[in-house]
Formats: sequence, C-alpha cells, structure tokens
Amino acid sequence: MALDALIFDLDGTLVDTNGAHVESWVRTLARFGYRLGADRIGPEMGKGGDNLVPDVLGPEADARDGDAMRQMVADEYVKIVTTERRLRVFADVVELLAAIRARGVRTALATSSGDRQLDATFRSAGIDLREHVDVVVKKDDVERSKPQPDVVLATLDKLALSPAQCAMVGDTPHDAEAAKRAGVVTLGVLCGGYNDERTLRGAGARRVWRDPAHLLAELDDALHVASPGAAHFTHALLERLMRDALAAAAEGLTAGEVPVGCVIADGSGAVVARAFNAENATGDRTAHAEMEAFRQLAERVPRDEASARDLVLVATVEPCIMCLGAAIVSAVDTVVHALAAPADGGMLRVRNPEDPDSQMPRIVGGVLADDSRALLTRWLAAHRGERAAAYVEQLLRDA
Repeated sequence: MALDALIFDLDGTLVDTNGAHVESWVRTLARFGYRLGADRIGPEMGKGGDNLVPDVLGPEADARDGDAMRQMVADEYVKIVTTERRLRVFADVVELLAAIRARGVRTALATSSGDRQLDATFRSAGIDLREHVDVVVKKDDVERSKPQPDVVLATLDKLALSPAQCAMVGDTPHDAEAAKRAGVVTLGVLCGGYNDERTLRGAGARRVWRDPAHLLAELDDALHVASPGAAHFTHALLERLMRDALAAAAEGLTAGEVPVGCVIADGSGAVVARAFNAENATGDRTAHAEMEAFRQLAERVPRDEASARDLVLVATVEPCIMCLGAAIVSAVDTVVHALAAPADGGMLRVRNPEDPDSQMPRIVGGVLADDSRALLTRWLAAHRGERAAAYVEQLLRDA
C-alpha cells in the first residue's frame, strides 16, 4: 500500500446530517413556492446549492431566486441543527481517522458545506472533526461545488500530492463524480441513506462499505484497494513515466506515425511495456499505442503479474473508449495522460464495470501536456494531407 492521503466527504459520510440538509431544502423551496418532497431532494445531497438549485428547478429559477435560496437554506440548516435536532457522528469515525493517521496516511475533509454550516454541525454533534484531520477544504474555498472537481483539486493542492497518491471516501454519486474528474479513486459508504451500492459503484466507487465502522474493520484491505502498488506515484514519478511515453511517441513520429506513445508500469513504477501508435505500419485501425503496449504486456509478463491490479498506463494522449476499455478489463489501477481528447476520450463516456475481475482506473490528466502538443504539431505540419490530419487538428483545437 502506497497511499499518502484519504480525503473524506463530511455530510452523510462522517456525520449523520443528510436528513437535516434535506429538510432545510424542502422548507426553503416551499417558501419560494416550490413543493418538492424529501424523496426528490435526497438524491441531490452531496451537491452544493450552486448546482442543486439549477439541477432541480432549472436555470431560469436559479437566476431569479438561486442566491436568495442559498442564503436561506444555510440559515434554515443552522436553525434545524441548533434548535430542533442533535446531530451524531457515525460510530468509530474518530477511531477511523486515528487509525489512518497511525498508518502514516494523511487525512482531509472536502465538503460542500460552508463555514457557518460546519460550525453548526460540529456544535450540534458535540465534536469538531476539523481537529482530527490534517487538511480542511470547504465550499467557501472553491468556485464550484461537487460534482465539479474543484473541492477535490483544492484538497490535493493543500496536501501537495498528486491524484494518484490519494483516495476519497464519500456517500453520494456526486462525491464519486467529483473525485473521478480530479483523478482520485473513490471508496463508497452507504450511511448517507440515499444511495445503494449499485448507484455508488456505477458512479465510480471502486468498492463500497456500510459505514465508517465497517471501513475501520477492513481498513488495510480498503487502503490496498485504493492503492494496490508499492510505489508512491508522486508528480515527479508521473512525469518520469510520461517522458518515457513521450520518447516512444517521438519514435513513432520518426517512423511516420501519428506521435502517440504509451508505457505500462507495474506497481513498483518499473516500465514493463512500451509502444507507439502503429496504425500506418500495420494497416490496423486498432493498433493504438495503448493496445500495442497491452499486446507486449501479454507476451512478456506472466499472467499473475499482468493481472495484479496495480498496473499504471501512461499515454501521451487521453485513451479512447477502446483503449480505456482494455485498461478496465485488464484491471489497470491508474491511467495517466498528457493531452486531453475531449471529442474522443473515454473518461466521461465509459461507465464503471460491474464485473468484479475488472476495475475502473483513476484517470490523471494534464501531465506534460505541452510536450505532447508539440509532437502532434510537428506531425501535422508535415502530414496535413493524410487521413489522420483531421483528427489531429481537432485534438489540438479542443484540448
């Protein structure tokens, strides 16, 4: 296990607050003339008001009443947890946080709640969990709330860690979506009350536990699930591997191929396969750099090592659906790419697998993207008349 930090959602994950948040929204919406029940608001938990109002009521209502609603719902929540109900921290939360830190893993809170709500939550619960973690990032620290990745990215910055060094624990698909967009693995818990295991797995959670006590009981297994390799995949290590992939792409450029390179590393960080795009040489439209690397892997590495669930695939362009699908079937732990491919990339177009032998990798983007762009620009200058030129032009325009 080489995980360096666990990032926790707060509401519904560590503290039983979702009911109070739902009630505060039901009351607030009613005061503005919108009669929505808890069953409609509950699945929106995990989002901040900047996303909840337009998602539930639409952009016109948000433009008209959104700011006033967001102020009122904060006041209503504080009133509920101060005068109407006592919140509770889920069982074994403090023990879980202590056990994680005892293993040398840092802890963080990443929440869509603001300062006033946090203060009221911890007063009502009788314990301030901010004193039990290393880092706190809240709604007031970022521009957009979950499911946008801002709060997770800000937490990574505060921890000074790469996404590949971290995992997130959350109770909603919005937690999982935010983590996925930030390149962080999600571990799910069911104690929030509004989502089942299939929903959390479908949103990207790698595994799901009942609650913090269950997670504590299986903590070592959970940490291994989140980070099965031995190496700490720091920014420096990710860049070293990407430079190897860029060198492979440069070899492809010399050979007349669209310069996309790929390396596959094992959990120790050692490169076990290396290839570049070979579509021209082979006449095979599936001969992408990633697929060529997987073919090498199958030839060179014993089956038990190739299926160890700790492989890291590093590509100079975001993998397409085919290549990401191959990574999922191969139970790759982490996919790292340089240049994004918004029109063709697989990250937001492939759903989490249900097959237990497969695994959705964390996807970390933007590593040495300018270097990949430079190679593709060189290729395009010399090959504008070729079939692949339109794709490369689109890639350079959209990335």
